[in-house]
Order: sequence, then structure tokens, then C-alpha cells
Amino acid sequence: MWEIILVLSIIQGITEFLPISSSAHLILIPKFFSQIENGRNFDVSLHFGCIFAVLIYLRKDLFTILNETLSKNRIEKEGYKLFINIIISTIPVVIVGFSISYFKIDIIRTIEVIGWTTLIFGILLGIADRNPKAFKKLTNINLNNSILIGLAQTLALIPGVSRSGIVMTSSLFMGFNRYEASKYSLLLSIPVIIAATSLEAFSLYIEKGFFFTNEMIIGIIVSFLTAFITITLFMKWINKASLKLFVIYRVILGILILIFYYS
Repeated sequence: MWEIILVLSIIQGITEFLPISSSAHLILIPKFFSQIENGRNFDVSLHFGCIFAVLIYLRKDLFTILNETLSKNRIEKEGYKLFINIIISTIPVVIVGFSISYFKIDIIRTIEVIGWTTLIFGILLGIADRNPKAFKKLTNINLNNSILIGLAQTLALIPGVSRSGIVMTSSLFMGFNRYEASKYSLLLSIPVIIAATSLEAFSLYIEKGFFFTNEMIIGIIVSFLTAFITITLFMKWINKASLKLFVIYRVILGILILIFYYS
């Protein structure tokens, strides 16, 4: 039991902020290893751990954004402008996500869909990563950029697409460099994860009332530690290298999943 908790917590922490889709991995593992299951309450705890990790990692950036947003002359501040763009980029996925939950729309979560999304969006990531004009920084982001990135982010509601992956892909296509695209992905993860996790936690509370288990506590701690280490290493890596490693991983994983499904 504890081994399963550790495995799922580590996988969530590693995959949440990398462009390889955490939801796809958490769906695939129980399908291939029937003894491993992740309940909704445990899934919520894993996301809590991940959000704590990104908040701590970006604490300086978040403090600057908050300070400049509350400033009297905030209109002139880059932090305030970035805050507005983050909100704009978040609105589409919140609306679509809430609609899916409210109307109980069934999102296809089959192995076949995950295989194709992992492969196709992995290839798109590779193409975007080779954009020779990707040199812009977040200080250059405008309304059109934030709207288009926000619309692209809604695709991440389909397992296998990867929220961080689609944000990086769309940002790279728009000319932002790898590091800035990755940082914007991290910044956008905060309102998205908080909104999704809060909605799911509220739903669970309505169904089962308040509860907190030892498994959930372990999940929060392990996913937090794993996510924080992953974010730190990834941001150092992406500042000097490309996304080629993740593209190759996605393509190979997607092909293997499709071979398994169609064989």
C-alpha cells in the first residue's frame, strides 16, 4: 500500500510541470498495473503538494507581481501587466473546465486517445521548439498572446495533451524563448491547479464530508518534494538546453501506447 502511494506521489510530482502530461501517466499506470489505484481524494492531495511546490519556487516572482499590482502606479509596472495577462490566459480553461464539471460532460480517457494526444502534441512541441524566432520575454507579452495561450490551454483538459506542454508549445510558436515559456507555464499552473483542486475538493466534501487520511498527508509531502526538485532542475535545464528530450520521450511513449492498443 505504501509503495503504491509513493509511486503515484512521485509520478505526479515529476510529471505535473514537465511537458509530458501528468493526467495521462496517472491514467495509464492503473491500467497497466491493476493493483495500483488512485482515488479522487488522493488525487486532490497530490495536486495540493504540487501547488505548494510551485508557490515556493516562484515566491520571489509572485511577491513582485503582488507588490506591483498593489502599487499606486501599477499601470506602469510589468508585474501588474503580467498579472492581468495571467488572468486572461486562465479564464478560458476555467470556463471550459467548470462547464465540463457542471454539465457532467464525459472527457474521453481511453488509452487510444492518450496514445494519439501524447504523440501528436509531442511532435507539435518539437516543431515549436525549433522556432528560430523564439527570443521574446514575458515583458513582451500582449493581450493577443495571453488570449491565444489561454485558448490553447483548454486542450489540456484532454488527457495526454499536457497543460505545461501546450502552454510551452503555443508560447514558443509566438516567439517566446524556452525559459520564458516554461516560466509562464508555471505561473499559469497556479490559478488552474487551485481552481481545479478546489472544485474537486468541494465536490468531495459535499459527497463525503470533511476527511483527511495518513495516505493523503504522505501524498502531499512526497508530491511536494518531488515537484519542487523537478521544477528546480527543469528550469536550470531549459535555460541551457532544448525540449528535445521530452519530445523524444513523448513520441516513443505515444507509439508504444498505440502499438499496445491496436495489437
